[in-house]
Amino acid sequence: PLPPAPPSQQHLHHHQQQQQQPPPPPPQQQPPPPPTLLPPTPPQGHVFLGQQQPPPPPGLLQILMSAEKCQELIWSAKMSEASSPIGIPQPTSPQSSLSLSLSPTWEVLQETTARLLFMAVRWVRCLAPFQTLSKHDQLLLLQESWKELFLLHLAQWSIPWDLSPLLNSDKARERLPADDTKVNNEMKIIQEILARFRQLSPDGSECGCMKAVILFTPETPGLIDAQPVEMLQDQAQCILGDYVRGRYSRQPTRFGRLLLMLPNLRAVRQATIERLFFKETIGDIPIQRLLGDMYHMEKSYA
Repeated sequence: PLPPAPPSQQHLHHHQQQQQQPPPPPPQQQPPPPPTLLPPTPPQGHVFLGQQQPPPPPGLLQILMSAEKCQELIWSAKMSEASSPIGIPQPTSPQSSLSLSLSPTWEVLQETTARLLFMAVRWVRCLAPFQTLSKHDQLLLLQESWKELFLLHLAQWSIPWDLSPLLNSDKARERLPADDTKVNNEMKIIQEILARFRQLSPDGSECGCMKAVILFTPETPGLIDAQPVEMLQDQAQCILGDYVRGRYSRQPTRFGRLLLMLPNLRAVRQATIERLFFKETIGDIPIQRLLGDMYHMEKSYA
């Protein structure tokens, strides 16, 4: 048989073109979807107040806990220096103090309340986010919230005490207007606050967050810039909610009960607190007038 004929030049050229032809391009990728217009999910414990609002400064819970730790150290130092006729246990663990039922004298209570007021001012001074506000807003927020902060400090640090006998005594009535319906209701509210605090026994983190919610009140009249105040209050409230749900998961109503205590704090007038707890130590001078000097004095010592 004859050998196969050699391929023609045209056939070879067509075969080379097929070998040199580049591979087909990969399928065209779909363009990425347009970015969503929803704001990013904030980290746990933080909230954004608006689309342009930057994330809040991290570590507010740590700052509040550090301030609460300072409170414990101050309380321990003050109580160790006091020449009180009775021993005042330090309620660093409120749950272990519920079995105690000490009833201090009026003299001890007056001395202690004066210290608690200074502790409240020192607590405010320890908050770094508070120092970022204008000096005008700092003093205004302190003047408008000192009464609530004092009551929270009193409830927090008097857990081992039973103040009912003193608050129902004739000495307490002598300091207040007689037959005043508002005053009578306020006395009941104060005792309800103390009783509820003993029942719930908030820990240091909860106390710090509650104080921050009270201090950073954006509705305070006269603020120069209410936006950072509102951001800090929202952040403190969210941190409190996250903390309670994580730490006390078996108490689903605890967060709500803690927040419901705050309106009661505002229901007591400043004049009632001044007459009841500060008549002997401060006299008739309004505490609002003293807060500026107290705050700047704490700054000089800080």
